[in-house]
Amino acid sequence: MELGAPLGVVSYHVRMLRDYDCVELVRTEPRRGALQHFYRATARPNLDDDQWRTLPSGLRGELAGETLTDLVTDLGGAADAGHLQDPDVVLNRTPLELDEKAFKKLNKLLAKTQEQALAIAEESAARHNESGTEVFPTEFAVLHFKRAV
Repeated sequence: MELGAPLGVVSYHVRMLRDYDCVELVRTEPRRGALQHFYRATARPNLDDDQWRTLPSGLRGELAGETLTDLVTDLGGAADAGHLQDPDVVLNRTPLELDEKAFKKLNKLLAKTQEQALAIAEESAARHNESGTEVFPTEFAVLHFKRAV
């Protein structure tokens, strides 16, 4: 109950993560007549559109909630550290009115932008590894959702 959920629920979600190659088993240990499993993350937690759609709606809701909680925590930490006052910070909020075709088109654009952000991060890591350039933690967050009316 360390995660606050029944074992069956946790096992189900771990199987889903394993099936999507997000975790791998690293070891097992006997514990109170059972076998305890230890996993490690194998991939950046990112599901493509097709994978996201196949997840049960309850799990999608849980993952969205956890992502938003992490984002708010990171934003709070950045604000407390004074990082949101940096002139290079990007903060935008743009309510839109879209039809279904435009909604999906914008989602595709945002997915491409995220891919480019990850490629830029890889370039930065390579420069850091080769020449020791300074790196610092940043956060790239993308939200696009249907607003409640």
